[in-house]
Amino acid sequence: MLPALNDPIRKSNKVQNLDLHNTRKQLLKDIFLSPKSAFESYFQKTDLGGRDLFLIHLNLALLGALMKFLGNLIQIFIFKVTTIDEESSVGFTQGVISIFVFYLLVYFFLRLTDSFRMYHQMRDKSKDWSGPEPHVFILSFLPFTSTAIFWILPPPFPLLFIGLGFLYSLQLTYVFLSIHHGWSSRDYFFFLLKLILFFLVILSVPLSFYHVIRTALN
Repeated sequence: MLPALNDPIRKSNKVQNLDLHNTRKQLLKDIFLSPKSAFESYFQKTDLGGRDLFLIHLNLALLGALMKFLGNLIQIFIFKVTTIDEESSVGFTQGVISIFVFYLLVYFFLRLTDSFRMYHQMRDKSKDWSGPEPHVFILSFLPFTSTAIFWILPPPFPLLFIGLGFLYSLQLTYVFLSIHHGWSSRDYFFFLLKLILFFLVILSVPLSFYHVIRTALN
């Protein structure tokens, strides 16, 4: 009896997981083709949350590592870039882990950016305020993380697409904040300046400890 009862539950879970997977794919598609629909589907519906955005970024980071590995194979076996010449040496796993870690670090900084943005918006009590939306930067920077697919190309093409993805993602955050919160280009510019100062302060703390410890040991 128990297996018979558990079978419908398993089928229901599979259907839910498939629907959730399709919803994530649709969100990633809409952020390129229809950003307004992507923001509306995420913030006005309850299908997706922060965990889903993290999984999308994580899968794209893994895809970037895979693309880099395939790119190394192409350079070694097709373009005949051997490992004998030190100036043009390419290993099979060269840069694979670094690219994966890079995108994870970007996601971590995006989390900090959204936290700082929410605190920044919560300070403005002069407007009709119902609370700032979470994950605006994490959602807007999906195109940036999607540039991971271009690591299969030889340099400097991946860096070119990373730059374009970064600018496009910044544009998406500005569009959302300007439409939903009335931010002007001036407001957004000064927010970015405050954000840079915020990260500089965060980075200065471990550097200060490092210099103090280094001075004490010497």
